[in-house]
Amino acid sequence: MYDKIINALPMVLLCVSTMSVTAYGKERTESYCDNQAEKKEFEDLLSKYPKDIGIIRLFALRQGLCEMIDKQQISLATGMDLWTIERQKILTERTKAELNRMTKKKP
Repeated sequence: MYDKIINALPMVLLCVSTMSVTAYGKERTESYCDNQAEKKEFEDLLSKYPKDIGIIRLFALRQGLCEMIDKQQISLATGMDLWTIERQKILTERTKAELNRMTKKKP
């Protein structure tokens, strides 16, 4: 039971750190690209879990989107929408994998 919680911890931390980006009912105007605390949190997660594909994907996506926003290739709103979609995809993948793992019958 505890191993399941430990395995899910990196994504839980990642979700908590990014919840404010997509908080329901709030206007999305703040760019988290310039938030050094958020950047450091991502770097720390990547450093702690260097083989976690979900964290790697989100870290790379964040860097790419921030660069595109800075260069005005995409709007902040578009970047935030893309971030939200990809983060949700990863969370869904993790949830499905965990459910499959939990429901597998042991021989």
